[in-house]
Amino acid sequence: MVKGLAVMAVLAVFVTSGTARAQGNGCASAKLKAAGANAACALKLESGESKKGLEEDETKLGACGAKMSAAFTKAETKPPCLTSGDTAAIQAKIDTFVNNLATTTATEPPTAASSCDAGKLKAAGANAACRIKLESGAAKKGVPVDPTKAGACTSKMPPAFTKAELKPPCTATGDAGTVQGKIDAFVTDVKNELNPPSCAPIVVGQPIPGTYVLNGDVGDFRCTTNSSTNRFGACTDDAQCGGTAGQHNFCLQLPWVTADGQIMPFPTAVQTVFTVAASGSFPACQHSVCIACGNANASCSGIPGCEVAGNPNGCIPRATQGCCDQPGFLVPTFFVNILGGLCSRVDQIACGIGVVNTSNPQTGDNEVTKNGDTSDPGADCCYNGHPGSECIGGTNLSDDPAAKPCTTAAGTGAGGDYAGKIVSTIGNGSPDANGIHYRLTTPELSTTWTDSQSPAGTCANGSKYDDGELLVSQLILQAQPTTAGATGSFVDMNGDGCKRAGAGFIASTNAATDGPITVGPSPGPLRPQSYDGTVGAVSAAVSEVFSGPNSPIRDIGFVAITPQKPIATHSAVACSCTPTPGCPE
Repeated sequence: MVKGLAVMAVLAVFVTSGTARAQGNGCASAKLKAAGANAACALKLESGESKKGLEEDETKLGACGAKMSAAFTKAETKPPCLTSGDTAAIQAKIDTFVNNLATTTATEPPTAASSCDAGKLKAAGANAACRIKLESGAAKKGVPVDPTKAGACTSKMPPAFTKAELKPPCTATGDAGTVQGKIDAFVTDVKNELNPPSCAPIVVGQPIPGTYVLNGDVGDFRCTTNSSTNRFGACTDDAQCGGTAGQHNFCLQLPWVTADGQIMPFPTAVQTVFTVAASGSFPACQHSVCIACGNANASCSGIPGCEVAGNPNGCIPRATQGCCDQPGFLVPTFFVNILGGLCSRVDQIACGIGVVNTSNPQTGDNEVTKNGDTSDPGADCCYNGHPGSECIGGTNLSDDPAAKPCTTAAGTGAGGDYAGKIVSTIGNGSPDANGIHYRLTTPELSTTWTDSQSPAGTCANGSKYDDGELLVSQLILQAQPTTAGATGSFVDMNGDGCKRAGAGFIASTNAATDGPITVGPSPGPLRPQSYDGTVGAVSAAVSEVFSGPNSPIRDIGFVAITPQKPIATHSAVACSCTPTPGCPE
């Protein structure tokens, strides 16, 4: 007895699970169609068997399966096929399912003629045939089954069962729900076998492995970090941010960056090129990302003033060691409207890593929380008494230096050096909002200076930091932009009473300057990219920086909010990256 009901179940699959694949597959569609025909054929024989009280003709039953086998063979001559050589496996699923259904709704072999049992098997067969037709069409187009149409297929079976039970004897009564559950489960099983669910693509119509580019974009107006009300909320002028109507000191158009409350409009021409070597597994669909660097110690063409022998310009040590000559992360030099007008640039100094998550519904958890403490944790980058899992090398060396005064005095204060510790935590225990999320980590060097070759109060395009120009600040950043949510705080991790000696996120006199500062989907502007690629993402990076004696502001918190255009494909870039553990992060 066949077990053709199996295929009916196939249609239910897309109503309950799986993500739409990037493109249709004719081979899978043809196989589903053939499996549906096999199931319908077998169920027709089962129905006739119950009506007459006779065992079905095994020859006819074999003919049902033979047609499917021939159809599978033909389908596999027209690749690409998602599966191959699975005729026997699908036949076994059909046989098992139909036998299961026949012994639930009828008897096998029948002990007596039953119009009731025959009517139920016929209705179940119609349900299956209708839904497998939808499933086959969906596989061909690469789209989900329309739930409304699938519901129409299943809605006809309950009244048919009720009608059949008016013509006893019936092997079972009130079993429409049980039968429907078996159909649903079987449809999912067969559909997943022939048209396995896959991760949504990063770019529609493209395989997930490949190289991609994220380009910056212009966003809406948002209240900045130092707004007294509606922080990161939408605004039209400063009135919504606690300021004066008609002004734009706190209400600025994205993208922008704030550090210790200083607001810097960020360039829109920021670009990140990243490579995905292999697709993550379904249903997590979290794909590892690599951001190329090339030689991390190549000549840094944008800051030649840091390559002068003897370092007379006072660049920080890392700035004298070069930067990436093939960076995947690019930020053009931009103008900073403070101290009479400055130039600033960001250079990548090591390869980057991250993830892109395309699960649908979204299962990823990519919020980033960064807590920082300005106290020096020693070479092991962990405080005395803390577990070895927090330390570089996995062992606590108990090497914390003597505590410094909680001041910004260069060399003698806790905020006057580059030491400190930052702990990053990923996720908040809840899935992210639906859409394509990413979380990227790129080591960067930020350089800000007074450019003697630019007209006063400006920064000319392409400006470089040259020998003899005034270096205002240099910061090493471990930016980690994420589309899910970003939080930063200064916290006292070692209990010495000193978590921050400098300005913090807003200003040393502001009660909120230690944080937590959170940029999220609400009221913040963060959002994932839409699955169909028509709407770009908005990401944020929030972190602490121990800026040391070379910066006029110390122990700062920064917030960067950047809208992006939809991810696009890029020419291939080979990339591999093994991050080197370091401190403070």
